[in-house]
Amino acid sequence: MLILSIKMMLKLIINLGNYMNYVITVMLAMVMSSLAFADHHSLTLEARQARTELTITSLDLGNEVSVITAEADMGEYGKTYVSYHLTYNRDGSGGYYTVQGRGYIDENTFFSGSGAGTWVRDGHLVVMTGIVDISDGTQNLDKIIVNPLERTLTLDVYALD
Repeated sequence: MLILSIKMMLKLIINLGNYMNYVITVMLAMVMSSLAFADHHSLTLEARQARTELTITSLDLGNEVSVITAEADMGEYGKTYVSYHLTYNRDGSGGYYTVQGRGYIDENTFFSGSGAGTWVRDGHLVVMTGIVDISDGTQNLDKIIVNPLERTLTLDVYALD
């Protein structure tokens, strides 16, 4: 009886191995066919506006979250105020961030935006890259360099629509 059970278990293991080979083969075939038929496009980024230098108005350092606020006149977004909330990775050399921003064109017109991305420390600079959704339906790729020594935040905005 015990020998019969061992034989049945071995047969089951062999059948599972064959099944896994089948599953892996099917998955590889699907991946390869999707690559063969994929329409390969390159991503071309166009600046939505000229490089902008924002003035850092506050820097609130915390153990788990630090907040950077800044302001500037930003071309098509008008007088702009932003707030970045940075969380840390394990060793504090980078992490994730979220951003909220408001741009005021005039008394009746304003934009709002929110987004998220990643940040890393590069010497005394903080380099942030993220995606921002704007209230007019557009999306931006933001590349940001924070220089706390100069109290500046340099922002390059690329259109993703």
